[in-house]
This record gives sequence, structure tokens and C-alpha cells, in this order.
Amino acid sequence: MASSKPSYYLSLLFSIACLLSLLPLSAANPSPSPPPPCEKSDKEMRFLFSRWMAQYGKAYSWPIEHEKRYQIWKDNSNFIGSFRSETEISSGVGAFAPQTVTDSFVGMNRFGDLTPGEFAEQFTGFNATGGLLHAAPPPCPIPPDSWLPCCVDWRSSGAVTGVKFQRSCASCWAFAAAAAIEGLNKIRTGELVSLSEQVMVDCDTGSSGCSGGRADTALGLVAARGGVASEEEYPYTGVRGGCDVGKLLSGHSASLSGFRAVPPNDERQLALAVARQPVTAYIDAGAREFMFYKGGVYRGPCSAERVNHAVAIVGYCEGFGGDKYWIAKNSWGSDWGEQGYVYLAKDVWWPQGTCGLATSPFYPTA
Repeated sequence: MASSKPSYYLSLLFSIACLLSLLPLSAANPSPSPPPPCEKSDKEMRFLFSRWMAQYGKAYSWPIEHEKRYQIWKDNSNFIGSFRSETEISSGVGAFAPQTVTDSFVGMNRFGDLTPGEFAEQFTGFNATGGLLHAAPPPCPIPPDSWLPCCVDWRSSGAVTGVKFQRSCASCWAFAAAAAIEGLNKIRTGELVSLSEQVMVDCDTGSSGCSGGRADTALGLVAARGGVASEEEYPYTGVRGGCDVGKLLSGHSASLSGFRAVPPNDERQLALAVARQPVTAYIDAGAREFMFYKGGVYRGPCSAERVNHAVAIVGYCEGFGGDKYWIAKNSWGSDWGEQGYVYLAKDVWWPQGTCGLATSPFYPTA
């Protein structure tokens, strides 16, 4: 038995030496790396583009324009395809830049043939340089110790009309104002009426129609005239036309006496206001991640200092995982986002809120 130990150790050393001798060979001939993910051919991509065109009724007048839009669509498709892996990488870094981290996901939609710049020009529309038709009221704080529900969703109370589509008219500001008035009118009267954005686009001289505007000037216009016509009486056209003064001044389906400003950069004050009624808000919606947002809690990328779009905040809540979020009604149709809505991260550590939503909120008063 004693003599077996040296032979055992000699065998072990011999085996180790053999393994070490193979290392240079392995280094010189590494195992082949896994093949890259399967990419669609150009033929397949063009077929998918044609299906996308049919889905959204797209047509281009000239072959050169068709090719240009195909290349943009293809680039956007590649961005959407790579979004998940990029998100997984970014979520592990940037602890001091939380707006670069997102819990949301993206998907193709009607904006697929637009560059981010074209999209922002056509489908945002907050005009910070627009003059106020009537002076904006000073911020009106709600007592901070007021009762605050943990979750509010005015959709479940029937105070929110269906999601609308502003088309390629930068009139988001009018849609946000109309949504806030619709909500207040339902809360006051018990009747939900779809109200006219077109009267604001045509008649609000403090804004620029389809070239952008402000929800607060729209609220000021409606308050000065005592109310607003219904969508049925003054339907949306997607272009700025002559103001129908008769419908501006009479035949109102909802009355309004004024509007108030939520104290800026204060998410608790915003929550206190939203707990009482829908509220307008300005956000930065210029990122491609927002352009193709499909669901989840959106945290960015976006700027809290450079707002360019108006939405209506119609609620807030907290998810099962503890994520708090605002419920924002958009005006890009029901096939964008989560059936036309975006969920924006709530109670973030910077005072302006996610994408600047707390910078300048307003709500109508009767």
C-alpha cells in the first residue's frame, strides 16, 4: 500500500503536464464563436415594409421618396430590434443618470417612416415662445396635508374620452386642454362629452394652430368665452382654418370659468391636483424610445428642461413591483403606446419629474 502512493502522484503529475501541453494548441485554434443572430434579407425587409405601408395606408408619389422612406423604416426597425439588448446593458450603469435607464419596451407603429426630427416636428407641438392670450394664473397650491389616494384613474370613473389622433398637425396642446375640460365636465355634470380641439386650433390667437401652441392659452381662450363646443358641432380637420366665431361664442357643450397652475416642480402637488381631476402637462417626447414606446414604465431618455409636447395626466398608481407611475393620455392614436397612453415614472428624485412633466401643469375650473 505504501508503494502505491508515489505511483499515484506520478500519474497525477503526468496528467497535468499533458493538459498544460495542450493549452498553446487551444489558444492558437480557439473554438469558433457562435454565429451572429439571424438577420432578415433585404427582400424580406421590403416585403415587411409593404405590409406596414398597407396597414397604415401609406403611399409615396415618387420612387426616390419610396426608397428614402424604406431606408428610414429599415433603420427604425433595426433600432426596435436592438432595443432590448441595449436596455439590458444600460440598466447596469448610469446610477447618477436615471433618465437613461428604462423599464419600457418599444414596437413598430405608424411613425416608422419618419426620422426622429421629422416626427418631433410633425407630432409634438408645445410652443414655449407663444404669447398668452390671457395671463397665466399664479400657482395655486393645494394644502399639502390633504387626503391623497394611493391610486387614481379617471378612466375607470368614465371621465376620459377615447384616445384621439392629432394627425400631422402639431396640436397636442389643444388635445391636452380638451381632455382636461372633458374630465372636469364629467365630474361636474355626470356627462362625458367629446369636446372640440378644432375650435382651439382655429381660434386661439395665443397659439399657432398646427405649428404648435400651449395648453394654458387654450384653457384661457375657453374660459374667456365661457365654454367650448362639442367635437360633433366643431369637428377636427387636422389643419388650421378660419375661426367660426358663432361656435366659439355660443352653443357650448361644456362650461368653464378659468384655470389654475399647479405649483411647478412638485410631484406631490401634481398628485393632489390629479386626484381631483385630469391635468395638462408638458413633457419632452423627442426621443426615438418615446416615438416607438409600446408599454411599461417610461423613465427616459428625455430631458426635463426641454419640453416639446403636451399630454393630459389622467391618473397615477403603483405597480406590483413597487414602480410608481403617472397615467398620461396622448393624442397619437390608440395604436401608439399602451392603447394610446404612456406610463411615466412617478416620484423621481429630480424635481421636474420624468421628462419634465411637473414643470408647468394646469387644470381647468368651472
